[in-house]
This record gives sequence, structure tokens and C-alpha cells, in this order.
Amino acid sequence: MDDAAGSDRDLPLIGRAAELDDLDDALASVSAGAGSIVLLEGEAGIGKSALVDAVRTSARLLGLEVRSAVARPGSARPFGLLAEAMLDGDVEPLPARRGASTAQPDAIEDELASLLADAEADADADAGDDATGRRRLPAALAARAEELAAALVRRRGDHEPWLLVLEDLHEADDESLAVLYRLAHEGTVPHALVLATLRPVPRSAELAAVVAAWTRAGARYLELRPLSSHAALELAESQLGASVGTSLRGSVLTAGGNPRFVSDVVRAVRESGALRLTGHGVVDAVGSQWTDSLDAVVASRVAYLGPEVVQLLNEASVLGASFVMADLAELACRPVGDCWRVLRHALAAGVVHARGDRLVFRHELVRSALYSGLDPSVRRALHERAARTLDAAGAPDVVVMSHRALAE
Repeated sequence: MDDAAGSDRDLPLIGRAAELDDLDDALASVSAGAGSIVLLEGEAGIGKSALVDAVRTSARLLGLEVRSAVARPGSARPFGLLAEAMLDGDVEPLPARRGASTAQPDAIEDELASLLADAEADADADAGDDATGRRRLPAALAARAEELAAALVRRRGDHEPWLLVLEDLHEADDESLAVLYRLAHEGTVPHALVLATLRPVPRSAELAAVVAAWTRAGARYLELRPLSSHAALELAESQLGASVGTSLRGSVLTAGGNPRFVSDVVRAVRESGALRLTGHGVVDAVGSQWTDSLDAVVASRVAYLGPEVVQLLNEASVLGASFVMADLAELACRPVGDCWRVLRHALAAGVVHARGDRLVFRHELVRSALYSGLDPSVRRALHERAARTLDAAGAPDVVVMSHRALAE
């Protein structure tokens, strides 16, 4: 579910009426002079970008200035996220807002732009990168830039309401996070809706501090949950322009309500030529070869979790849609505590979720893709170990025998 591997911006906004109403209410309060902060969180591909685009459209209809930026993974630019939003980006709409009454904010903007440009030129000449590959400003310059950036954001609404959208906060540079932390301690930004999107993981200490600070400042937390089965099918049908048949319906529902996964299913069956008209206004998938390309795409979506997490999920996929952690630990030859440490990232990301004393793959599509991607010899060996593990744990004979059959 790597954001770089695809975007949900071009997907129809289906099943999000309640969330859009909440955000429209926040926009209306900003238009009336209030300040508001919304943290929009959800797993990759769940529809954050599509919802944000709808909010931007609403803001333009209300006549609000819109400033936006998307955090870039691995960006070396200090203050890159806020610089993109406040200095680089296009402004929509652009009312007559410059002149004597806005001289002070413009002076702040000019000084910040000049400081960052000079610092970037110096870094290019002096190779001022740290061990992570990110450029670091000298402490005095960084402190001044932080002060200017915070002032620029805070004073932008002195004369008119506006919307600030900061996407993928989990990828933001430390300097921009420091500005957001500073702003949170000063309270809501006057006449502004600050809308930030983020995934549950990764969650650096700096980002966790920002989220906590904004929460204390009264931020509204909005979690995007998976689509209902009805909404997921509606999304697929909107992309296909037809009702879905029984086989394709089953595949769509394995996406677990993740809009990007639903789109992956539709794209895979369409591009493989496996789509057939089976009745009046009904299309369905035929054959199973089309799932190979789907498995590859879906597996790439969870690669951002890191090799250690993916490796353990690969092993867990052999145990089925749900599994007991003690059984996985035995299968993987690792301590139970170690397995919990690794899989907490998958839990936070929504790839698996807890049900009592077991973990469940949220998306059968993901489990199937990971399982299919295992080397056949590795898969057989894992089934053999699973049979021994489950037999020792007292699992029903039919379950043990099914693993032994798959180990042959």
C-alpha cells in the first residue's frame, strides 16, 4: 500500500458522505472566522487524497484561499513541506490580497524565501547533508526559519480565511514538523482550516509529538475506515460501468473495503482480458490467470512496512486468514514477544487486526498475495512446520491434515 505506487485521487468519492460533511462543517466555521485543525488518518489507499481533493473543491466554492503541499519521501530540503505550501505552490483562488495591508506577511515571506534559498545554495556548495541524506541548516538559521515559517502560517489569515492542506505528514521533514509543533502550542491558526493527512505508520517520535500537541490544541481526529461491502461494490461498478457478477464480486470483497485495492482488482481483471459480459449490464471475471498480476501489485503495496514485517506476514499467510501469535512464533522460530514487536507495525497500518487472542488479516487480498508470492519449496516447508505446530497445539485433525497435504 505504498503511496508512491499509486494514488486514490482519480477514484470516485464513494461511501464518504459523513466524513465530507464533517469537513464541510469545519470549512464553514473557518469562513465564519474560526480556526480549526483536522487530522485525517487512515491506511494507505483508503481514500485520504480523494477526500482532500473534495475539500479543496468546497473551499474554492466558498472563496477560500487554498495552500497545499505533499511531503516527499526522502526529500533533502529543510522546511520542504511548508516551503512548498507557503512559498512554492499555486494559490487557489487568488483574490486581491496584496498591498499595504499585507506588507508585514509579505515581508516575512520574502525573508523566509531568501533565507532558505541562500541556505540551499550554501548546502549545494558545501555538501551539508547529514547521515540520512537530508540537509541541515546551521542552528541559528534553522531557528530563524522556524520562527518565520510559524509567523507566515499564523498571519496568513489576518485578512481572509484560508485552507492549508498538508498531505502525508508521516513523510514530512523534521523542520516542518518543528514548525507545526510550535504552532500547536500557540493554539489554532486564526481563520484557517489546517487539514493534515497521515498514515498510522510510520510514526516517528517527532510526528508523534506533533500529533499529541495538535490534539491538546483541540484538533479534530478523523479516521477513515474501510468502505462497507456495498460501497466497495459501488466503487467497482462505477469504474466498470456495469454490475459485477458473482466471481468478480467475491474478488472485490477480498479488498476489505480499501478503495485502492478495489481499483487494483478492477484494473487487473480488465488489463488481463479476463472481463466478460455475462448478462444484461453484468460483467464478470473468467479464469484465474489474471490474479497473478494482481498479487504482484498488492504485495508491492505493503512493501513500505519493511522486510522484517513482510517476512513475518509471509509466514503468517500460511496459517490462514487468522492465526494465534504463539503458533506463528513456533512456525517462524522466534520468541512470541519478538513477533509482537515486529507485527505491531502491521497492526498499526491496518494490515492485520486483533480479535481476542488471535490476529486476522484485514484484507484477504493481501494474505493471498503474500502466500502466492512464497517460493513453492519454502511454502511447502512452512506447511510442514505448521502441521507439526498445530498438531502439538491440539488443532483439529482436519486442519493438521490440510497443512500436511499442502506440504507434499
